[in-house]
Amino acid sequence: MELHLEEIRKTIARSSDPDTLRGLRDQIHEKLLAQPLDAFPGDWNDWINTVHDALIQFAVKKAEDNLQQAGLGTPPLPYAFVLFGSGGRREQTLWSDQDSGLIYEEPEAFMKEAVDAFFKRLGSEIVKVLFQLGYPPCEGDVMSSNPAWTQSADNWYATINAWLDEPNWENIRYILIIADSRCISGDQRLGESLKRLVLDRVASDRRLLVHMLRNTLRRKISLGVLGNLIPERFGEDMGGIDIKYGAYIPLVNGIRLLAISHGISLSNTLDRLAVMEEQKAEDPEAIKQWRQAVLTVLKLRSLTTSKLEDGFYQSGGILPGSKLTKERKNELKFALKVGQKLHKYVEKEMQDEEI
Repeated sequence: MELHLEEIRKTIARSSDPDTLRGLRDQIHEKLLAQPLDAFPGDWNDWINTVHDALIQFAVKKAEDNLQQAGLGTPPLPYAFVLFGSGGRREQTLWSDQDSGLIYEEPEAFMKEAVDAFFKRLGSEIVKVLFQLGYPPCEGDVMSSNPAWTQSADNWYATINAWLDEPNWENIRYILIIADSRCISGDQRLGESLKRLVLDRVASDRRLLVHMLRNTLRRKISLGVLGNLIPERFGEDMGGIDIKYGAYIPLVNGIRLLAISHGISLSNTLDRLAVMEEQKAEDPEAIKQWRQAVLTVLKLRSLTTSKLEDGFYQSGGILPGSKLTKERKNELKFALKVGQKLHKYVEKEMQDEEI
């Protein structure tokens, strides 16, 4: 098959069968893995996420159709289906899992029970269709099938306010998940309202940034004291480098915290940097380096090992030593050094908020 994005999108839009689209996704996966990254036309990350978006939007529509065919009718109120994690940031790889939630307009009291039941059923049905399309479930159960992540607007706002009123490590982890959310289907206003609430609360109480800092710095940049790469020492990944947790996650977490501190609602990492640059919120040279580091780790993340396990594509985020050319090692070292400076800078900036 040829990798023509517009044709793939049209195929997904015309389809009504998840199994057929799972087959299409497998073909895309195999084709992309066989093609050298440097030979790929255009932006790899944007291309992959455009396909993911089309498949996930199909899943939402298919789930609605399934409920209607089951005699449950159509959605009784406007709602938004939102993605979290790399999906929310529009930075998914070929093998990303599910991270999702659902928010629906607050129903009147007399219809609340029926509306709650409908959307909980819809949230579970969307997860079921995504499962058919080859998206493995989130290990932390952050999915719309979990009632904690499918709520009415008022319940969502009460939940978020409660998390922020008691900013312990776990509650702040949930808040940072919300900060990376993106509405992919439905009412954009509802989808954006969750992030807006978080940003408004931070604007009124800057000390919350200090609590977020602790979560942000949990994942350390994987670079030795002498500026050397730290390879995996044991197992099948021995000699490889942890790109996901040693480079990618620390970088995007640091930039996310800066974005929150500046009231930026966009969730994509590069978009966040673009707004900082436009608003002159950070030093232009620093932004330039952060952008280059992010682009580097996004590229290297797409080269990490993956495997088919229990019918799902999965990856530990390890770049094998065989793919660590001299040029890639130098690129990675640069990105990691930039990441270390970013973490030190963020730590200083956020601790100043405590004064």
